[in-house]
Amino acid sequence: MTSTAPASSEVPVADRLRAQHGAALTLGEDCDLPDDLVVELDTGAHLTIGDRVSIRRGSTIQVHRGATVAIGDDVAIGENTFISAMAGIRLGDGAALSNMVDLHDHNHRVRTAGNVPTGQPVPWASGFEAAPIIIEPGATLSNKVTVTGGVRIGANALVGANAVVSHSIPPDTVATGVPAGVRRHFDGAPVAGEDRRTLTVGFFGTSIMEHLEAFNAQMTTQADLPEIGSKVTVEGWHQRGWVHRLTLSLRAAHAHVGFDVRNRGEGGATSRDIASLVEADRATEGVDYDLVFLGCGINDVWRRFQNRLSEAVDLDEYTRHINTMLEQLTGYSRQVVVISETPFGPIEDPGTVTAMNTELARYNEAARKAAAAHGALFLDVWNPFTAVARHLPADDKAGGVWSDGVHLTELGDTVLLQHAERLLAEHRIVEKLLDYPLLERDRALTAYSPMFARYRPTAS
Repeated sequence: MTSTAPASSEVPVADRLRAQHGAALTLGEDCDLPDDLVVELDTGAHLTIGDRVSIRRGSTIQVHRGATVAIGDDVAIGENTFISAMAGIRLGDGAALSNMVDLHDHNHRVRTAGNVPTGQPVPWASGFEAAPIIIEPGATLSNKVTVTGGVRIGANALVGANAVVSHSIPPDTVATGVPAGVRRHFDGAPVAGEDRRTLTVGFFGTSIMEHLEAFNAQMTTQADLPEIGSKVTVEGWHQRGWVHRLTLSLRAAHAHVGFDVRNRGEGGATSRDIASLVEADRATEGVDYDLVFLGCGINDVWRRFQNRLSEAVDLDEYTRHINTMLEQLTGYSRQVVVISETPFGPIEDPGTVTAMNTELARYNEAARKAAAAHGALFLDVWNPFTAVARHLPADDKAGGVWSDGVHLTELGDTVLLQHAERLLAEHRIVEKLLDYPLLERDRALTAYSPMFARYRPTAS
């Protein structure tokens, strides 16, 4: 590691830094840098400092092997601040760090037997894990704030003194405490944003997830609705239902986040079909998901009662399929939620419906056990769905929760929506997913280097 130690010379600090670090340093104009600024750049590391950056005395910037620190224009950094990167740290334009702020995007891995197989009694034997720190434009960190790896602090956010920021903070908020939490929101000043954080969300299931509706643009244009009694042509199919409404809810609640939603629900699909969908999705798309919802089983049971025995899936086969899918999905998804199937409704012969629901409940229990075995969450919508259906009047003109005993009305969709939202809120799933995952040091460099490529010279 090359280091710039404090020097008492007549050479300007900027010139001394450029001479010391060469191509490993990109330094802007009109910066105010102290004589005792310590800059340590390891092999393959790069430090970019923008224009009009102010750094006060006693500060250290440490960039380890292959990592990047990128400081934007008009950034102010207070006294005795320590910035240390193993993956990457970005300070957006106009960000401010007060005195004694500490930014470390890495830490030692825990000393498990796997991480320290020979039991060496040295602190670094377990290796390190790292994830980026992104501080967006206009954010302000008060004195003695600590920020840990994997955190993104939103534009204009104000973090109070002595806070420990171990989870991401939204823009236009005030956050304090240990760990730092949002105390209030405010109407933030416009700033040039960083790249939006995008979460990829997948849904694998039946028509309950797919929920196709006929589409014609005139039917949804309030200023140009067709006359009553007129005819329109179906122009296509749109996916609606609870998945669509959950997507809108997520985008409304987290407007600063992008959601790449991939609804792989398929009408009539059994667990056998959905297992093929999961396999094909991975083979053709290769997507790593942040969040996945998986639900199946209703068609496995229904096909047997329809006497379509070649399509029916018995409980043993269903159990194999859902375990296989969970083994696959948990390997490339950060959070998986298994959602139970909703019961069959009172359309057919009551005795037949009871028999179908008794069987379907066994499949849901198998799904619950599979979710637990693979570390996935299980969302049980059976009981709340049944409760709503039971309390509705028999002659309810709104149509109840089923449209045909299997597919759901808007009310049925709303039951699913509310419980999905409740699960996400209770487990703070979206908030946790907004953190960048901590990875073993070399994996982190590979995974996160594209985020910092623009701040490095082309050849570095």
